[in-house]
Amino acid sequence: MLSILVFFLIYAGVSIAVYQLYDIYHSQNFADEEKRARIGGQEVEELAHKAKEYRETGASMGFVKDVKAFFGSDFDPRVALAAFSQGDKLPNVEPLLRRKSNIICNGKISIRHAFGIKTNPPAKDSRGVAIAVIIINCLLALFLGGLSVYSIGYDVPAAWMHDESILMLLIYALILFTHLIAKLDKYMNDLYQIGQLNRHFPAQPLNQQTQDAGLST
Repeated sequence: MLSILVFFLIYAGVSIAVYQLYDIYHSQNFADEEKRARIGGQEVEELAHKAKEYRETGASMGFVKDVKAFFGSDFDPRVALAAFSQGDKLPNVEPLLRRKSNIICNGKISIRHAFGIKTNPPAKDSRGVAIAVIIINCLLALFLGGLSVYSIGYDVPAAWMHDESILMLLIYALILFTHLIAKLDKYMNDLYQIGQLNRHFPAQPLNQQTQDAGLST
């Protein structure tokens, strides 16, 4: 009876590992877009219009007010202006909403991590490495699941390969490892996207820029 339960858990673990791969790939590529479509993108479109007006005239105080309303009163509107300065396509604002408490603006965008540690945003996108590790973990879980069945009727090199309990524990360890990798990947990718805004980040506060624009006219 115990062996049947262990094999059931092995089957469930392999199924979870396969679903993890699908779920993580979907989350990486479509989750933010679907969330924004579900909530509605009208506010983002209005911010994009006011950001364009601000870049062209330097006189749209409504942009600063709307940024504070959308992202929070402590959010530096220069970050939003940089996000809406990357082209005509609407930016993905979800990383900014998720990590707004981590953003520090002092001449450029920096990141505050846990325990008050401050660093520059990552300069390289590590998403390709993360998805490769996740795929390998999934394949290893499939291999261990197949090995649990294969070892019933055939000899295998190591004794632990005959122990279905050890194989089950290894599969669930891979599931946990994949989960942690996915969490870290989401965090690091958000910071990477935020860091890309530094190339458009204004050096002066926006209200100061507005005053300067008014004086020049």
